[in-house]
Amino acid sequence: MKDKLHQPYRFGLIPGLNTVLQKITPESYPGLCGICLSGAGPTILCLATDGFEKIANDVIEIFKQEGIECDSKLLDLAYDGATVEYGS
Repeated sequence: MKDKLHQPYRFGLIPGLNTVLQKITPESYPGLCGICLSGAGPTILCLATDGFEKIANDVIEIFKQEGIECDSKLLDLAYDGATVEYGS
């Protein structure tokens, strides 16, 4: 996941973003499939199959060093996708 459209323009606006994207990579974190800035921020999306806590803690620590407080949320996949429910 190497966004070239909007991420580079956010580096100056989000302290630590460039460091996170350079240090937290699938090559350095087994189980990490990809990482990106979600939309214009402030969410960092990490897609992984394993190592969730270490990935999250290391991202949080990088931002903490920049004076940015954040937290993480481990979310399950929605295997069914979007559904439409009709009233009776």
